[in-house]
Amino acid sequence: MLTSLDHIIIGVHNLAEATHTFEHALGLVPSGGGIHPMGGTANRIIVIGDTYLELIVIDRPEEAHESIRQRLAQGEGYLNFVLASDNLVADSQAIKQRGVALMGPTPGELRSADGRVRGWMSTHIERPILAQHYPFIIQHDSVGQERRQRLAGWSTPPAHPLGVTKVLSVTLAVENLAEASQRFAHIYGLQPSEPFSAASQSGQAQMVSFPLGASGQAFELAAPAPGTNGASAAAALFANMDSLRQHLGRFSESVCRMTLLVEDFAQARDYLDAQHVPFGYTEGTQPLLWLDPSYTCGASIVLQQIAS
Repeated sequence: MLTSLDHIIIGVHNLAEATHTFEHALGLVPSGGGIHPMGGTANRIIVIGDTYLELIVIDRPEEAHESIRQRLAQGEGYLNFVLASDNLVADSQAIKQRGVALMGPTPGELRSADGRVRGWMSTHIERPILAQHYPFIIQHDSVGQERRQRLAGWSTPPAHPLGVTKVLSVTLAVENLAEASQRFAHIYGLQPSEPFSAASQSGQAQMVSFPLGASGQAFELAAPAPGTNGASAAAALFANMDSLRQHLGRFSESVCRMTLLVEDFAQARDYLDAQHVPFGYTEGTQPLLWLDPSYTCGASIVLQQIAS
């Protein structure tokens, strides 16, 4: 069963600088990471609840896949996201039975600076590369608190000064919402919500949501509403990435934002103000705060307060 958002991958040019930005400017503290023996990359990990953000850099260019080199040549930002499975073999078989070609399950591992290794199995809808259109599926060699500690460098994951406690959702920009909804439902065996417009976007984008088990998380698809264009489709939630159409024109179908839950907006705003990080804020039934991606290594981030 696909249970939750496992992690979100953010490609960066300089891992030390990105780590400093997320820890000190954004109040999201990295606590683990290492090198991938295969693939020519290295990472730092930010554990948020049962999900983590992966800051990833090309460490050995001669080993890195052309796709990640090309994507990072366009700038820093999201490469992909990953879905967690509690039975990868069964989930992979179910996807194959729906007529979808897969690669995997295949093993992977990460080696920390002190030589400790954690591993996983993963199944890819496309080739096993990082910068791709479809999220891949993963099952780690540990679960629960043990997994969280391994991810955090074999230590207790730290609290985040920004007050973030959970990754709520990740959003992919798509051209055609109806077609993409059917395609993702067929591949992953998940049921999409009915299409909806986010009121704070003034109808500038149409969306569907794919809930993930009992996690309270989801991934979303977002498409420009008919009649919008690159100049006008940049309201509220998508104001910090130019527009959906511009994102699609630059990166094609891919992750365009993530939404994080914070305990207290006042705490988050005070922290960002103290670090001189600009943000936008909207009132309403569901207040939202969004960060300028030029301050977040190209990753569009929306903050939502935990409901009282």
